[in-house]
Parts: sequence; C-alpha cells; structure tokens
Amino acid sequence: MCGIVGYIGAQEATAIVLAGLRELEYRGYDSAGLAVLEAGALRCFKAVGKLDNLVAKVGDYRSSGPVTAIGHTRWATHGKPTEANAHPHGLTHSQVVHNGIIENYLALRDSVDTPFLSQTDSEVIVHLFEQRLAQQQPGLSGALAAFRDTLAALRGAYAILLISETLPGHVFFARLGSPLQIGLAADGCHFASSDAAMVGVCATAVYLEDGQWGVAGTDGLQLFDATGAVVEPRLLPLPASSLAARKEGFRYFMEKEIYEQPQVLADILTGRLRDEAVTLDEFPSAWLANFSSVTLCACGTSYHAALAGSYLLERLARVPAKVEIASEFRYRDPVLDPRGLFVVISQSGETADTLEALKLAKAQGLATLALCNVDNSSMVREASQTLLLRAGIEKGVASTKAFSAQVMTLWLLALYWAQSRDTLDTARRVEEIAAMRRTLDVVRVQKPVHERLHRLSKRYLHGHGFFFIGRDLFYPLALEGALKLKEISYLHAEGYPAGEMKHGPIALADAELFTIALMARSTLYDKIKSNVEELSARDATIIAISTEDFELADDLIRIRAFEHPMLEFFEMLVVVQLLAMEIAIRLGNDVDMPRNLAKSVTVE
Repeated sequence: MCGIVGYIGAQEATAIVLAGLRELEYRGYDSAGLAVLEAGALRCFKAVGKLDNLVAKVGDYRSSGPVTAIGHTRWATHGKPTEANAHPHGLTHSQVVHNGIIENYLALRDSVDTPFLSQTDSEVIVHLFEQRLAQQQPGLSGALAAFRDTLAALRGAYAILLISETLPGHVFFARLGSPLQIGLAADGCHFASSDAAMVGVCATAVYLEDGQWGVAGTDGLQLFDATGAVVEPRLLPLPASSLAARKEGFRYFMEKEIYEQPQVLADILTGRLRDEAVTLDEFPSAWLANFSSVTLCACGTSYHAALAGSYLLERLARVPAKVEIASEFRYRDPVLDPRGLFVVISQSGETADTLEALKLAKAQGLATLALCNVDNSSMVREASQTLLLRAGIEKGVASTKAFSAQVMTLWLLALYWAQSRDTLDTARRVEEIAAMRRTLDVVRVQKPVHERLHRLSKRYLHGHGFFFIGRDLFYPLALEGALKLKEISYLHAEGYPAGEMKHGPIALADAELFTIALMARSTLYDKIKSNVEELSARDATIIAISTEDFELADDLIRIRAFEHPMLEFFEMLVVVQLLAMEIAIRLGNDVDMPRNLAKSVTVE
C-alpha cells in the first residue's frame, strides 16, 4: 500500500522522484524518503508526515550528471511512523525501498551481525544483500547473485528497489505479490508501484509478474523469472495524460469523484446496451450458461458491492450466489463448487487478501472472473476472464465512483447471465435496461440536495455513533454508508439490516444515537418504517432518506420517486457519500487522505 518511485538517467533526479511520490499520495502514507546515488556516493533524505516535509528536508539539493534515485511513501506496518522507520533503509553501501511484508524478518535479523537502525521488516533486505555481496566477486554478476540469494531468503510479499555504491548506474528490482513496473522514456528508466507516477512521463512500461526480478542500468534491462531464467521484457502502452487525476475546481478529489459518477456509469454502459439485451464483448454469454453457482469475494467497499451483486445475481439470473470476505476466506479451508464461477472484485487489482483468494480458487480448478479498475493489474493477469470497471483513476482513498462502477458492472453481469440462462422474459429485460440508462441522471448530484446536506451536516458532529439501516439491496448500501462515514470522519458508525435492530443493537438507542434510515419506497417500505418507529420510540434521532413524508423523522432528505429499486439505490448512494464528506469536512479532516488508511492494501 506504500508508494515506490525510482529513476536512472542524466536528468535532475530529486524533482522526478518527488513528483512521482506526489502522484502516489492518494494511496495513503505517514512518512516519506528518497535516496540519490551520484558520483559514486549516496545521499538519503527522510521525513515524517506529509511529502512537503520531505521537500523541506531536500531543500536546495539538486542532483547533477548520471544518477540513480529511489523514493518511497510509507504506511506503517512494523514500527511507528518515525524517520528511523521511514524508507529508504541503508547500510554501508546500499539503500532499499520495499512495499509489502517480510513475514520471516525476525529470523532473518538473527542471521546477520550488522546492527539494525529501525523497527521495520524491510531493513533486513539491505542487510542480507550486503552480507551476500561480500561473499561474491566484484562486478555486476556478483551483485546479481547476491540479490537473487537475498530474494530466496525472503518469505512474504514485496516490491523492491535497491541501489548500491558498488554498482553505480544500476537499480536492482523484484516483485512478489506487490505491484511494480518499469517505464521507458527518452530521459531514462523509471520505476513505480502504480501507473499514476508514470502517466505523462513514460509512453510504455514493463509490468512485472510475480517472481520476476532483475537489474536496470544505462546499458539496458536484465529480467529474470523466479527460477533465474531470462525473460524478454514485454512493453505495454501507458496513458498519455494525467488530466483526469486533477481536482478541476473541486475542494477534494473525493468530491470530484462523486460528481464524476454519471460519466463513469455512461462509460460502463457504452456499447453494452441494446434495446432488449446486454452485450459484453469480454466473453460470450455461453461461457456463463453452465456455471451452477457463483462466489463473490472481496474486501471493504468491494465486499459491499459484492453483497449488492449477490441480490441481483440471484434475483435476475437465478444463480445461487454467496459472498466471501477475502481476508477470512483463504484461511477457512473453504469447500468450493467445482462447477461454480469464482468472482473477485477490487478497485486496484492488487488487494493482497483478494488476490490470494483468487489464486486459491484457481488452484482448485475453478473458472475465475475479475472485476477490476486497473488494466495490467495482478488480478487482471491472474483471472480467467476480466470485466474492467472503466471508473478511471480514483484518487480519494475512500472509494466512491469505483463502488458505483462495481455495482453497475455486477448489475450488467447479472442481466447478461440471465440472458444466457433465459430466466427473464423480454419485458423484464427491457425494464432493467431502461433503468440502467436512467442511472446516469440519478447519480447526477442535485445542487439543492448537496446544499441541504452541507447545512444538515453541522447537526451531526457529536453523539456516540451512527446506525445506517436498510433492507434487501439497501442493507449493503447501509454498510457502505457507515464505512464511508467512519473512514473519513473518524466517528463510530455501523450498518445493519433494519430487521435486526430488535435483536440487540436497539439497546444502544437514545437521543445521541443518529440513525440514517434508507427508506426505499420500492422495497419493503412498510417493514423498514416499522423498524424506524421502534427506534424513534426509544428516542433515537432519525435521519430518513426517502421519497415519502415521514412524521417521525428529525431530518428528512427527500429523494425523487422511482419504481425501480436500483434507481433508489443509486440516488441514496450519492446522498450517503455527500453526507459523509460534508460531516468530515466540518470536522476539519482531509477527506482524500484519511488517517491510518491507504488506497491499495497490498499486505494482509
């Protein structure tokens, strides 16, 4: 989940590395650093907190001539956020940056004699390298052997960049379970853990596969697989512009991304809807016809999208669906349907728990499908088939438009699957497709609604917590609304099926408990109205999101009346996203980079 940037070339390196790290800030971090190797000597700069603190540390220093440089933004997993624990980590002659986790680092620390300066697992890499380098003949071949021996000792996940005074002009790299890519440009060779740091800088990139490692230098690129066999690098194109990643006048990227949702859904539906059918060019509908069940596996926001998708898949395609939390799934010794489809969902395509669940399902012989927002990501390359989300770069750590994209793509998949199984008549398919087209207007932010939420937000900055409640499809939305609020406001919030209130949670009800009630007219309205009445009778403060007047609501957020539940779902989604954002802004929080969180969770 940390960010990695590197560079080899003759340009001024600090500006290149700092600019790359700036593009990766959205992933979340608590410290940053960079190391520069020029004229055979290493210089290292580190700072706790925002990247501006590192810029201040670098000060007036600028590199000149041929140079290698590596940089890192760290999110603490081992050791507190301190300068000593910030990357790069160095020893006598070398510096390393690492994203991932070294599971056997304690045993490895005991195997070397040199003293450690940090509490991190990552520092062991540079100690192992220099220990093994001392046992080799001088030169590139000896350094490659030392680097390979170092990698062989590591257990866990990693993306690694390492530079050494003994080999100026070279960067050693490796990838296992954590993304890393190499970009080629006229000014030199670039490295990054995400496309965002290379867009507009490099035209093409090599996306490393798990187990690949090697060395890059001014004399070229040497790439190897896990066995040491030479690999021919495969260049893939990169986008030409990073315009989509700019704020364009909005206060925060999160706000911009909420407002972008109509265009995102339009992009998803483009070329996929006819008057009476859904068309997905990624795979034929016949591929789906013979699967006896579907398992949806994901984490966090993507898990909530998976829950919503399970309702749609069962309701439209009549295929048995179950939903798994990826972090639990892989350790449960699960029994999977050998004739079932295994679907993983991830914005980044690098979520470690979900990626491992995908590998487990593949090992058991299941067909696999990845719903992902990043082409060339690990899940896209690993899965049998892929549906790209078409959401574009999402900078805000708390996902908004990617969640909308996931739900819409699952809705498309459910209808496409229904066609293959012939579970819907033509009239119902036409109704679903018409509703899909209307979502483009439904998710368009209504200015009066946003202004009301802005005014309303100041009333909900205290209390002892929030309940988000809904029924049917609106239960996953309640979970997502609660997650969005807690992620960026740091207020306690929980999502519940409304019918579960009387089975325990209602014991918390009082005037300082704020209940966000998703009262969909299209779905079980009378039942959720009864559930809300029970809470109101116990003095809970009620914020109702509904098309109807509700006399017990302390505050009513009125939405437009729709017959189709998915249209109510998407309009309520925008409301809970905006409400969470406005409350967090009132509290003075940086909603784009909430504390303790990262955009791409590439460690368990």
